[in-house]
Amino acid sequence: MIKKRVFFVAVWAMAVVAVFAGGGSEPDPAPAPVTPAARVDPAVQERFDYLDRQLQAKPAEGTVILTEANSGSSGMDLDAAIREAAAQMEAKIPAKTMLALVSVASPSTAFSTQVLTRLESAIVSSGKLVVVDRANLDKIREEQGFQLSGEVDDESAKSIGKLLGAGAIVTGSLADLGDVYSLTLKAINIETATVAVSYLADLAKSVRVETLLASGGGGTAPRRPAGGSTAPAGQAAAPTPAAPPAPTTYKVGDAGPAGGIVFYDKGGFSDDWRYLEAAPASTEIKSMWLSSLNSVGGTGLGIGRGKKNTELIVAFMRKNGQTGAAEYCAELYINGFNDWFLPSNGELNLMYQNLQVNDLGGFKDDRYWSSSEIDNVYAWEQNFSNGVQYNFTGKHYSCSVRAVRQF
Repeated sequence: MIKKRVFFVAVWAMAVVAVFAGGGSEPDPAPAPVTPAARVDPAVQERFDYLDRQLQAKPAEGTVILTEANSGSSGMDLDAAIREAAAQMEAKIPAKTMLALVSVASPSTAFSTQVLTRLESAIVSSGKLVVVDRANLDKIREEQGFQLSGEVDDESAKSIGKLLGAGAIVTGSLADLGDVYSLTLKAINIETATVAVSYLADLAKSVRVETLLASGGGGTAPRRPAGGSTAPAGQAAAPTPAAPPAPTTYKVGDAGPAGGIVFYDKGGFSDDWRYLEAAPASTEIKSMWLSSLNSVGGTGLGIGRGKKNTELIVAFMRKNGQTGAAEYCAELYINGFNDWFLPSNGELNLMYQNLQVNDLGGFKDDRYWSSSEIDNVYAWEQNFSNGVQYNFTGKHYSCSVRAVRQF
């Protein structure tokens, strides 16, 4: 009996202490009853479970994210370096000065074109400086015998600037330092013959940079002497052999004009094209469709839609700071051709049916992205090991990418 009394006294004391310690507050309300989970359609649940697994999964071996540098390479991202160079030019060159973006000496015309195009875009978007129209610059460059990716000395560059009525000219160069590339961009005031901006950055050896450099399409070359001859002085130039005539018609499996392989002939020329050509197998990468789960809108599925799809996707990417498979295709420069795009769902299936099934084109038994969007989360892709097309693959998933072009 004594033990029971001691127990009840102890419990009473603890209750009193709890009330005073809590300032006399009311006890916590009882937890709300648990509501039974709502029923979810199994097919819908499967799609979300799949997406959740992919979001948590580590990238597969060999996966490439276009904005990432290769492991072991330090240095800046190419786009970041270009934006920084543009900012320096805007800060140090008088407002409304007309700039002529002349050349960037590098082993690849594709790389040089990319740098000058992105630099032009960065400068134009701010509105502080004016950039000479590319068509006028290309005409002068051709007349003077300069390559976009070739070495151009300061005096020659200034003469081009004067012909264009520019107040300053921009030239650049790329050097391989082993673990990084060194990018130099220089702006020269034509009137004062002084260097207004000298920008130097170490570039990471990223997948994008390496791919652009591997695309070739020319490179650093000597200036063509007056008269167009490259023969030594006092020696007549050897006649240039005539190129073999291009075929007037192609069939599936033929080598295409850009060095790829023809995989479709619609039978007649319309809408500025008749054939579809797949890029060489060496240009393949693995990439996400888009580096965020957002909706582009407006893409189509059919044959002939891939080019428009890619334009829509790339415009969305550049507006929102995204990267992905379509941008990679649009920036390819292969054997002088830069009109590549990510195929639509229908075009991708043609590549499977007309090339992969017949062991043509060097495709992998892998899943390939199309440019056809489903919604903000998913896009169409096709398994080239069995031909099955999937409509529940998350855009963040890494698939193989093969560019195509029309001609």
